[in-house]
Amino acid sequence: MRFDFWRHWSVRARLLCVTVIPLAYMFCTFVWYAYHSRLSEVREEMAERGPLVAKVLAESSEFSLLSRRYDDLRLTINGLLQSDASIDRIEVLDAQRHELVQASTRAPGRPDARYYEAPILKRLMFVTMLAADGKPYLKDKPAGGSSVAVETMGYVRVTMSPSAMLVKQTRRFYVELLVASMGLLVCALLAWQLSQGLNESLQASMQKLRAADAEKRRLIRKVNTAVEDERKSIALEIHDELNATLIAARLEAQRIVDVSPAGEVRERAQSIITLALGLYNSGRTLVRRLRPEVLDMLGLDGAVEEMVRHHDRAGCRIAFQAEGDFARLESGIGISAYRIMQEALSNIAKHARATQATVALTLDAQGLRMEVADNGIGFDQALVSPGIGLVGMRERVAAFDGRIEVATAIGAGTRIVIFLPFV
Repeated sequence: MRFDFWRHWSVRARLLCVTVIPLAYMFCTFVWYAYHSRLSEVREEMAERGPLVAKVLAESSEFSLLSRRYDDLRLTINGLLQSDASIDRIEVLDAQRHELVQASTRAPGRPDARYYEAPILKRLMFVTMLAADGKPYLKDKPAGGSSVAVETMGYVRVTMSPSAMLVKQTRRFYVELLVASMGLLVCALLAWQLSQGLNESLQASMQKLRAADAEKRRLIRKVNTAVEDERKSIALEIHDELNATLIAARLEAQRIVDVSPAGEVRERAQSIITLALGLYNSGRTLVRRLRPEVLDMLGLDGAVEEMVRHHDRAGCRIAFQAEGDFARLESGIGISAYRIMQEALSNIAKHARATQATVALTLDAQGLRMEVADNGIGFDQALVSPGIGLVGMRERVAAFDGRIEVATAIGAGTRIVIFLPFV
């Protein structure tokens, strides 16, 4: 089961969930507590009123039971049933628990399974009499007995019905539920308004951030384009001015060698030729670095393959693979990809201490994917701050809204995966 489904929600939906879920939880808790507290009040009230009603009715039934006036007793019981809706059934039993009088209500309900019972007591008081000799005595009193005797004549059994009390408590519960629901509704509306305001503010901020990010990418592309144009201009200046001057100097020195006899002058002229040729070769190398002509002639795959061949040496063997039609690649992406690959291979040569490396280029309908991997010493990204080269690679990738992933660890080599989408 996936627990990250909320990642696709909007900001407003997340804000509403953060606000409404605690309120809904508090509402449900309050409703549960109110419901059970009302039930508890009904049980407590029944437990309090049941014994009291049974006791009072037992005390008032003594005379009726002694005089066997059951009709009066039944009349009293019916009046009590009509005045108190919480009583479901009243029974009067004799001492052997045989039913003498019984009355119940016709109201539907679920009587409580428990009943409350109180004894009907007969109290006998012995009257003091005077004997023939003038001495007082208690008539009919047993020897050694008390002046008052108590005897159980019967029992009053009262069965309580929770229906009436439940109706009263249910009304109270509905009032509490209505108040709580209105409070929840008000809180939900406030949360809705709050989330709407925060969402609009956040969306505006995000829109500005996206615009600033897009402007930053455009600026980086313009800067990179300006840098490449300046490099191209410098390369042309070196090629047209410096290299042409070096060729002219070499030719003049060669004429001096041709017309001079053997001696110091001829040797000096030969040294000038050697220096001019070395400067010319350095100028050519610098021109190729400033503006790779091979990129214009062979395309990105050919230029990278030429670069791989240049870095492939006995200490580190580099395998190259390319897939796709690179002729349709836009020049801006091509030159940026070339510079990124140039920096990646330079890092392998300078820092990786690798013996094997692989370079792969893939061009499809979505964009350009580049992968460079080596078996070098690697590094810990948490401890080592990124250098200028890696920062420059990230900036070039960000300029085209691309992605760069660097996977490395100490002793595990380095793997760089770059994707540049078509924009």
